[in-house]
Amino acid sequence: MAAVQEMPYSEKFASITDYMRITEGFAPRLAREELGREKADELLAQWKEDSEPIPEDAEDKEKYNVAYRNFMRNWVSASDLMEKHQGEDGHKKFMKAAIAAYKQRYAGSTRVLKLVGGLSSKTAHKSLFNRLAYDLQVFSPFTVSELNENHLVLKVAPCKILMTQSGRDFCRKACRNIIPAWLAEQFSVKMMQDRKEDSCTVVLEPFKE
Repeated sequence: MAAVQEMPYSEKFASITDYMRITEGFAPRLAREELGREKADELLAQWKEDSEPIPEDAEDKEKYNVAYRNFMRNWVSASDLMEKHQGEDGHKKFMKAAIAAYKQRYAGSTRVLKLVGGLSSKTAHKSLFNRLAYDLQVFSPFTVSELNENHLVLKVAPCKILMTQSGRDFCRKACRNIIPAWLAEQFSVKMMQDRKEDSCTVVLEPFKE
């Protein structure tokens, strides 16, 4: 078992709020460009109706859990809107927009990886896997069974994503589709998943050169 620093709830709340801002940045814009202002306004109205208020005086854990549920619902409803009106083409456009947004968020990590990779690709990948083992905690608790320059293996049991109302749709669309495509495109890392009921084993490894 690899030792990884645990992300505090204050940082989980800040991080999931950041992901919400990313979604609020690209999803309504995409809907407006592809479906028109009326549909984009409908999406914003749905988000407002579905979102729970985050109590200002709550503990960080409670704030995080409320923000987490809001993020899942809003992300899935935006994706559903594109698929409803444009089918598979709409899904691909949403996927492309999401990947572009996540690449921008991790642009600094890409630059560091290239600099480190100039010295040693193994060192670069271990540095990236350490970063991901920390950052991915925002989505679910897990244990890290292996972390080195060749692999990052996460044991997620049970998966917090699958415990939420919109979680199974998020798993299908994001975890099994968009996130692997983003990791491959930005970091040349392959992501494989073995889901069994509400648990999952996730393996990340560099593509072979």
